[in-house]
Amino acid sequence: EDMLLFILLSTVLVIGTEAAITDLNCTHRVGADIKYAESAVNCRNKMSDANCQLIYGNAVKANTNDADRDAKCAGNPVNPQLLHTAISICPKQCGYCCLTPAFNCQNKPRPRYPCSSVTQDMCESNAWRDILAEDCPKTCGLCDSGSCIDEAPGCNLDNALICQSKNLQSFVQKYCKKTCGLCNTASTAAPPPTGAPGVGCGTNSNCVNWVRNGFCSSTFYTEAHKRQYCGRLCGLC
Repeated sequence: EDMLLFILLSTVLVIGTEAAITDLNCTHRVGADIKYAESAVNCRNKMSDANCQLIYGNAVKANTNDADRDAKCAGNPVNPQLLHTAISICPKQCGYCCLTPAFNCQNKPRPRYPCSSVTQDMCESNAWRDILAEDCPKTCGLCDSGSCIDEAPGCNLDNALICQSKNLQSFVQKYCKKTCGLCNTASTAAPPPTGAPGVGCGTNSNCVNWVRNGFCSSTFYTEAHKRQYCGRLCGLC
């Protein structure tokens, strides 16, 4: 560790620091402000905290935006090699926990237990582990457990923005299951149609599977579509 520390200090000390957040990885919007998310710091550094402090300066703090990451974490603009190194050795110090393999995926849209209410004790409990690994892997740092994988590289770029893209849902459902929280879905049924909906309260034969896969909470479909195809199960009529 000492030799690695010397090499890192020798190569990154020439990089300066900036103010305000410019690298939006592991951030979220609070009103009009961009702040570091809890997911930026909910892991452990691989090196000692003292050495991470020595290499990268002050640690990122959740729910703040008064200072940018130290530029040695990834550079400004972001240098992929520096970013990879920071994630590998000092992810908590630099606020990159959400990019580590254990946390770099999404929770299920409709978990059996609300992921926001999951505690660390639950994450570590054998009684809860299988359920939370499937439904709340991002919350518990269980993204690298199980056999579900992304079949395409880059699904997790830009805070997994691809998961919310209306035009790429077919690609996402096939190639980005792990990142987008689509693992272990029971259905292979096609998603609901997106043509102009009619009237009435629908009960399509595929509703149970669609609802399980997040149809009711999806922003991709309008309320009119939800009412038309699965209105009763979505509680809209």
